Amino acid sequence: MELKVESPEDVIFPPLPELSYVCSGKISDVKCSGPSIYRDQDLVTATAADLISSMSVSTLIRTKLRGRKRDRWLGYLSKYGIEIEPREFTTILKTGSLITIYADGIDFEDVPGNVVFKEFRVTGTGSMNNVIEKLMEIEPRLIVAESRGNLWYLVSAFKLVAMDPAIRKALEKLVNVTRLECDEISFLKNGKTCFKRN
Repeated sequence: MELKVESPEDVIFPPLPELSYVCSGKISDVKCSGPSIYRDQDLVTATAADLISSMSVSTLIRTKLRGRKRDRWLGYLSKYGIEIEPREFTTILKTGSLITIYADGIDFEDVPGNVVFKEFRVTGTGSMNNVIEKLMEIEPRLIVAESRGNLWYLVSAFKLVAMDPAIRKALEKLVNVTRLECDEISFLKNGKTCFKRN
C-alpha cells in the first residue's frame, strides 16, 4: 500500500536521506531527472534517563552539547520553542523511548527552510501493539511500525514542532506524491500508522 503525502510535514517523516528525488510520483533516493530534496541533518538524542537527570530540553542541550553545536541548538530552542510536553515525558518513561529532536535544513526547488520535529523510537521483542497504543497518546503525525517475524520490532512515532513558512509552501507541491510503501495503513486521530512486516 502507498502512503501518500497529504500535507508538507508528511514529506519529512521518516527522515529523508541527504539527497532524495521526486521520480514518477514517488519520493526516492534513486537519482532521476525529477526535482531533488536536500536535507542538512542536525539532531540531538536523549534517553529517558537523560531527560530525568536534566528535566528540560534546555538543560539537556547545555549538558550534552559543546561549542558551536550547543550555540546553534540554544538558538533553535529560543526560535522554535522546543520542549518536551508532560504527556511526551510520560510516554517516554512508559515505553523506554529514545527521543531524537531534529532541526533539519531542507531545500526543495531552491527554497531553503528549517524543519523541527521529534522522533520517539522503541525497540523490543514480542507484541508491539501495547507500544503503539502508548505512542498514540502523544498524537503523532506518523507511526512507522516494523516487525521482523516474531523476533523483534522497531516502532517510531514522528511529531512536528515547527516548519518555516517558505519551505512549507514549497513542499505543498508534493501533496499526493507517494512517500512510503506499507504492508498495512491504519488511521490515527491526527495521522497514520504504516506497518511494515519482513
